[in-house]
Amino acid sequence: MQYNTVINGDCDRIMPEMIEEGIKADLILTDPPYNLNKDFGNDSDKLELSDFLKVTKSRVNLCKQLLESNGSLLWFGIHHYIGFIQTMMYEAGLYYRRMNIWYYENGFSRTSKAPLAQYEPFLWFSKSKTKWTYNVDDVRIPYKSEERLKNPVYYKNAKGERKVWKPNPLGAMRGDIWAFPTLAGKAFAKEKTAHPAQKPEALIMELIKAYCPKNTDGKYDAMILDPFCGSGTLGVCCEKLNRQGHNIRWVGIELEKRWCDIADQRIRGLEG
Repeated sequence: MQYNTVINGDCDRIMPEMIEEGIKADLILTDPPYNLNKDFGNDSDKLELSDFLKVTKSRVNLCKQLLESNGSLLWFGIHHYIGFIQTMMYEAGLYYRRMNIWYYENGFSRTSKAPLAQYEPFLWFSKSKTKWTYNVDDVRIPYKSEERLKNPVYYKNAKGERKVWKPNPLGAMRGDIWAFPTLAGKAFAKEKTAHPAQKPEALIMELIKAYCPKNTDGKYDAMILDPFCGSGTLGVCCEKLNRQGHNIRWVGIELEKRWCDIADQRIRGLEG
């Protein structure tokens, strides 16, 4: 298996081959088709509901087999079907950690008969019941207000002792709502490709920092898999981190050669 590359092929065929080769991923971070009839160059987003659920269940089980014992699965979805997928992960024997929300203020709506769409959920399940990676300090965010920090804030610890809370110098602990704008408008013209479901680099980069295991030197050091690589945002983010001295081995799988070519172009563009 060649790492740090996008494989042009069908993940339903390639993932079983990876399992046979004994390949394992520390993190699977993926954004499969939501079955919303988008044009990815094939019919992968235009399935009957029963077929969509059947193939999704198979993919969830393949992901479980590919995960390392302490690995995590991050799976983007849509509110239409995320409940089905969550149930599939329970049934596969994975362990629920959190339902996260990607929130974007610059959402849009094609109808006035429903609220504006401003979020997409993504599930976090682990293979182990007790061990997983979450790098809390790597994804802290600024405190919203410093006013509350001017006076002591008291709390009781596990022993019932009264203690003074002190702010973390790295910032506030991130919650389960990840606020990043979509790639709409001139501000993101350089990053945006023709792919109809491209995720922003800022979001994917933050997820890698949060969930990627580290080595004893504090560097990200793991194998990350994206079975639905699209225009290659995961690979772009991993390569940017590797250029900072990290050691991420990543593999992307993408069915359409058009998107593979765009992913390759984006990654080669980092070399300049």
